[in-house]
Amino acid sequence: MRTKYLAVICLLFALLSTSSLSAQISHGGYPYFKSTANSMKFETILMPVENIQIVKSEKANESKSRVKHAKFANAFKLDKSPDNSGTWTTLSNGQRVWNLAISSPGAYSLSLVFDKFNLPKGAQLFIYNYTSSQILGAYTEKNNKASGRFAIEPLAGGDLIIEYIEPLKPEFTAELELSKVYHDYKNVFKFLDNRNSATKATSGSCNVNINCPEGLNWQTEKRSVCHITYNGFIASGTLINNTKKDGKPYILTAYHVIHQEEIAEQAIFYFNYEAESCDGTGGSKSQTISGSSIRATTNHLDFSLLEMSSVPPSIYQPYYAGWDRSGDIPDQTVCIHHPNGDVKKISMDNNSPNTDSYTDSDYTFDENTHWHIANWELGTTEGGSSGSPLFDTQHRLIGDLTGGDANCSNSVDDYFAKFSSSWDNYPDKENQLKYWLDPDNTGAVTLDGYNPSIQTDKNIACFNSDIEVSFNFGMDYDSYSWDFGSDATPSTATTKGPHTIQYSTSGVKTISLTYTQADASENEFTSLMVVDETKPDFTYLFKQNSFDFRNTSINAATYLWDFGDGQSSESMSPNHEYNKSGSYMVKLTTGNACGEESLTKTINTSYNSELEIYPNPSKNEKTRVDLNAVLFSRIDWWLYDTRGAERLSGFVSNYNSYIELDLRPFPAGVYILKMNIDGSIVNRKLVVL
Repeated sequence: MRTKYLAVICLLFALLSTSSLSAQISHGGYPYFKSTANSMKFETILMPVENIQIVKSEKANESKSRVKHAKFANAFKLDKSPDNSGTWTTLSNGQRVWNLAISSPGAYSLSLVFDKFNLPKGAQLFIYNYTSSQILGAYTEKNNKASGRFAIEPLAGGDLIIEYIEPLKPEFTAELELSKVYHDYKNVFKFLDNRNSATKATSGSCNVNINCPEGLNWQTEKRSVCHITYNGFIASGTLINNTKKDGKPYILTAYHVIHQEEIAEQAIFYFNYEAESCDGTGGSKSQTISGSSIRATTNHLDFSLLEMSSVPPSIYQPYYAGWDRSGDIPDQTVCIHHPNGDVKKISMDNNSPNTDSYTDSDYTFDENTHWHIANWELGTTEGGSSGSPLFDTQHRLIGDLTGGDANCSNSVDDYFAKFSSSWDNYPDKENQLKYWLDPDNTGAVTLDGYNPSIQTDKNIACFNSDIEVSFNFGMDYDSYSWDFGSDATPSTATTKGPHTIQYSTSGVKTISLTYTQADASENEFTSLMVVDETKPDFTYLFKQNSFDFRNTSINAATYLWDFGDGQSSESMSPNHEYNKSGSYMVKLTTGNACGEESLTKTINTSYNSELEIYPNPSKNEKTRVDLNAVLFSRIDWWLYDTRGAERLSGFVSNYNSYIELDLRPFPAGVYILKMNIDGSIVNRKLVVL
């Protein structure tokens, strides 16, 4: 089980999400009829449930495409509005309320798309159901968009109620036209976990939560990666920086994900959808933005650049990822993504990718415009990972995921559209990234990420070290109120800054700032990881001269292995093969913001020295041969007495972790255990007292 070292990070996001600012597309308030909905006689629109069975049966005949978006919901088309359906109620104060109920039996969740959405000032729209405490909304005139479309995130369960509260004397009659209802048949958000269903979605067991120790170095970049729902499908995307560093909310994803304006307009983007701990399975999906516009895409290359309808607020702690358009080959790569609609995961390839081409039954993109990941050493990708970023060792984006064959059973062969090809392979601004991401034509080849919130001079800090905290205000304000979080010195400040602080304990620290001008007040938040000293440690598995080293260090951000034969590695858990048999001193040096520490262990390339047998000598108890340090396919074994007579024999497969010998009936004396480990013969002496 992985260390729950970063557990508190997502807890921080969960706590922040309870604020009134938690949902970009909601503006607070409470519907009139939520508490009495069970007794109200609302008109109910029943979805044709037989269509769901058709969808499920069609899955057996899906195309052979290897792209990694995934369908999770069936779309029902409607044409419902306050003019042709629903129930109007007039309140005692003369205000009018419109309700319409939707029922789709068997759905894990329902989500809506309005093709017409234009509310007057003072109007409110809510979505809720009879049973749960979840209420979506209020949606107000602030949610009106130039496109006129508006998508609403999934609500748990197979029933929902739409409630529109019309203001007294509205400026105009609201335009509300419900065009689609999406029936979730996969449970991608793990709604209704108590339901016993084989369709409950989760990613493969090999996937690694972003808040595991493996994700420690990627806590900044993870904030740029979002989960996307659109047109009944799921995918991933990246909030990306431009050379103006002006916070324009561009999202990079794949062409095969979104390349039609109508679909872009109804897409929903989820930020900070993460598990609270390394072993967690669920996360908050409250930080959302609805709607976007296509800025650039082409069917020749698998990229789409979208601009979201709103800038992510500071409480989302958005990060705009940097990029590298050089096409240079990195030594290692990292992907952060949402496989199968699951909470955010991290995958790592410890080797260099190569340039390759991608084609399948549905898509053929230009030749040599993809990075080929031959094998993931950590994690994998799945349906729902499409569009996710590929980062290089400088933490800059170099590609977006198209697809491939990788899965937890065999994590090989994934393909990412190359950022360098998407940059300006095609000259028109509608078909390239350059026009949008380098608007001033600076010619930048690389660009670091942009953090628009409170700035710290360290992404990860050591306890008891100096940390500078600042904020780019752009102007002077009347007052400033800083809160630097738990165990900070100083704990607060009332001047503009920058400020130098220290923390006496490790953990995730929340830094908040309130600043005012006249009657206006603004709030900013950020979090900072503070770490304790690193403690290196490792175990290993070996097969003849090949060793799989398993890192078990605490608080480590960097790794340097010295294998004792002149070779080294900076991977977290490398594999190493020795050219000669013998004994070697393996040294692991780990580092973080507090410095470096080293640990040295002696290893042997001999099975004989690595196989532990206990108890030996034995008396009135069974003897075990511990195989936990050995990689093998099959071990045949024989037990002989000193005269050479065979007394016992057997074999074990690689599913076994030990050989158990019952020597209790045997007379006292010396015995020889012979083992054939994949062709290597090992003899060990056993003594019975």
